[in-house]
Amino acid sequence: MKKVFGGVISLILLGIYVHLISLAVRVALCVGKTGCTEYAATHFNDGMAQALSVIGGLVSALVIAELALSKPGEAPGTRVLDSDASTGAIRTLTIVSVFFVLVWIGTGLTAFLVGLYHPAALPVLTTHGQAWLGLAVSAAYAYFGLQPK
Repeated sequence: MKKVFGGVISLILLGIYVHLISLAVRVALCVGKTGCTEYAATHFNDGMAQALSVIGGLVSALVIAELALSKPGEAPGTRVLDSDASTGAIRTLTIVSVFFVLVWIGTGLTAFLVGLYHPAALPVLTTHGQAWLGLAVSAAYAYFGLQPK
Protein backbone atom coordinates (compact mmCIF):
# COMPACT_ATOMS: atom_id res chain seq x y z
CA MET A 1 0.00 0.00 0.00
CA LYS A 2 2.89 2.33 0.82
CA LYS A 3 4.32 1.91 -2.69
CA VAL A 4 0.96 2.61 -4.33
CA PHE A 5 0.44 5.74 -2.24
CA GLY A 6 3.94 6.98 -3.10
CA GLY A 7 3.30 6.29 -6.76
CA VAL A 8 0.01 8.21 -6.73
CA ILE A 9 1.66 11.22 -5.07
CA SER A 10 4.45 11.11 -7.66
CA LEU A 11 1.93 11.09 -10.51
CA ILE A 12 -0.03 13.97 -8.96
CA LEU A 13 3.18 16.01 -8.71
CA LEU A 14 4.01 15.15 -12.32
CA GLY A 15 0.54 16.32 -13.39
CA ILE A 16 0.95 19.63 -11.57
CA TYR A 17 4.42 20.01 -13.11
CA VAL A 18 3.07 19.41 -16.63
CA HIS A 19 0.22 21.86 -16.02
CA LEU A 20 2.56 24.61 -14.81
CA ILE A 21 5.00 24.12 -17.69
CA SER A 22 2.20 24.07 -20.28
CA LEU A 23 0.71 27.29 -18.86
CA ALA A 24 4.15 28.92 -18.75
CA VAL A 25 4.77 27.90 -22.37
CA ARG A 26 1.44 29.38 -23.48
CA VAL A 27 2.21 32.62 -21.63
CA ALA A 28 5.74 32.83 -23.06
CA LEU A 29 4.54 32.19 -26.61
CA CYS A 30 1.77 34.76 -26.28
CA VAL A 31 4.00 37.42 -24.69
CA GLY A 32 6.56 36.80 -27.44
CA LYS A 33 3.92 37.32 -30.15
CA THR A 34 2.80 40.77 -31.19
CA GLY A 35 -0.89 41.39 -30.61
CA CYS A 36 -1.57 38.29 -28.51
CA THR A 37 -3.72 39.04 -25.48
CA GLU A 38 -5.01 35.59 -24.57
CA TYR A 39 -2.19 34.82 -22.08
CA ALA A 40 -0.63 37.92 -20.56
CA ALA A 41 2.48 37.65 -18.39
CA THR A 42 0.23 38.09 -15.34
CA HIS A 43 -1.45 34.73 -16.05
CA PHE A 44 1.65 33.09 -14.56
CA ASN A 45 1.90 34.59 -11.09
CA ASP A 46 4.61 34.45 -8.42
CA GLY A 47 2.92 31.55 -6.62
CA MET A 48 2.97 29.52 -9.81
CA ALA A 49 6.63 30.39 -10.36
CA GLN A 50 7.49 29.23 -6.84
CA ALA A 51 5.44 26.05 -7.24
CA LEU A 52 7.18 25.33 -10.55
CA SER A 53 10.57 25.64 -8.88
CA VAL A 54 9.67 23.39 -5.96
CA ILE A 55 7.67 20.76 -7.84
CA GLY A 56 10.09 20.76 -10.77
CA GLY A 57 12.90 20.09 -8.32
CA LEU A 58 10.99 17.28 -6.62
CA VAL A 59 10.07 15.58 -9.89
CA SER A 60 13.63 15.94 -11.22
CA ALA A 61 15.11 14.58 -7.99
CA LEU A 62 12.82 11.56 -8.17
CA VAL A 63 13.80 10.86 -11.78
CA ILE A 64 17.53 11.21 -11.07
CA ALA A 65 17.33 9.07 -7.92
CA GLU A 66 15.44 6.30 -9.67
CA LEU A 67 17.73 6.35 -12.69
CA ALA A 68 20.80 6.29 -10.43
CA LEU A 69 19.51 3.23 -8.59
CA SER A 70 18.42 1.37 -11.75
CA LYS A 71 20.81 -0.76 -13.72
CA PRO A 72 21.40 0.33 -17.33
CA GLY A 73 18.77 -1.29 -19.53
CA GLU A 74 16.49 -1.94 -16.55
CA ALA A 75 13.25 0.00 -16.21
CA PRO A 76 13.40 2.56 -13.42
CA GLY A 77 11.46 1.64 -10.31
CA THR A 78 11.42 -2.12 -10.78
CA ARG A 79 13.95 -2.52 -7.96
CA VAL A 80 11.18 -1.80 -5.42
CA LEU A 81 9.30 -4.96 -6.36
CA ASP A 82 9.80 -8.21 -4.52
CA SER A 83 11.71 -10.93 -6.35
CA ASP A 84 8.50 -12.98 -6.66
CA ALA A 85 6.42 -10.11 -8.13
CA SER A 86 3.91 -11.06 -10.77
CA THR A 87 4.47 -10.34 -14.44
CA GLY A 88 1.53 -7.93 -14.36
CA ALA A 89 3.03 -5.95 -11.48
CA ILE A 90 6.39 -5.74 -13.26
CA ARG A 91 4.74 -4.68 -16.52
CA THR A 92 2.56 -2.06 -14.81
CA LEU A 93 5.46 -0.56 -12.88
CA THR A 94 7.62 -0.53 -16.01
CA ILE A 95 4.94 1.28 -18.03
CA VAL A 96 4.27 3.85 -15.30
CA SER A 97 7.94 4.56 -14.60
CA VAL A 98 8.90 4.82 -18.29
CA PHE A 99 5.88 7.09 -18.85
CA PHE A 100 6.98 9.25 -15.91
CA VAL A 101 10.52 9.65 -17.24
CA LEU A 102 9.36 10.32 -20.80
CA VAL A 103 6.88 12.98 -19.65
CA TRP A 104 9.63 14.59 -17.55
CA ILE A 105 11.94 14.60 -20.58
CA GLY A 106 9.29 16.00 -22.94
CA THR A 107 8.13 18.67 -20.52
CA GLY A 108 11.63 19.77 -19.58
CA LEU A 109 12.79 19.82 -23.19
CA THR A 110 9.78 21.95 -24.10
CA ALA A 111 10.60 24.39 -21.30
CA PHE A 112 14.21 24.55 -22.47
CA LEU A 113 13.36 25.15 -26.13
CA VAL A 114 10.63 27.74 -25.52
CA GLY A 115 12.93 29.51 -23.05
CA LEU A 116 15.67 29.44 -25.65
CA TYR A 117 13.54 31.17 -28.29
CA HIS A 118 11.68 33.50 -25.90
CA PRO A 119 14.15 34.13 -23.05
CA ALA A 120 12.67 37.43 -21.85
CA ALA A 121 9.00 36.50 -22.20
CA LEU A 122 8.83 34.51 -18.96
CA PRO A 123 12.23 34.34 -17.19
CA VAL A 124 11.10 31.63 -14.77
CA LEU A 125 10.47 29.30 -17.73
CA THR A 126 13.85 30.11 -19.26
CA THR A 127 15.63 29.49 -15.96
CA HIS A 128 13.72 26.27 -15.37
CA GLY A 129 14.51 24.99 -18.87
CA GLN A 130 18.21 25.67 -18.41
CA ALA A 131 18.25 24.00 -15.01
CA TRP A 132 16.35 21.04 -16.47
CA LEU A 133 19.04 20.58 -19.12
CA GLY A 134 21.70 20.23 -16.44
CA LEU A 135 19.53 17.82 -14.50
CA ALA A 136 18.86 15.77 -17.64
CA VAL A 137 22.60 15.38 -18.17
CA SER A 138 22.94 14.32 -14.51
CA ALA A 139 20.13 11.81 -14.98
CA ALA A 140 21.84 10.33 -18.04
CA TYR A 141 25.13 10.04 -16.16
CA ALA A 142 23.33 8.43 -13.24
CA TYR A 143 21.46 5.90 -15.38
CA PHE A 144 24.32 4.86 -17.59
CA GLY A 145 26.78 4.83 -14.70
CA LEU A 146 29.15 7.20 -16.48
CA GLN A 147 31.98 8.45 -14.33
CA PRO A 148 34.84 10.78 -15.15
CA LYS A 149 38.26 9.15 -15.51
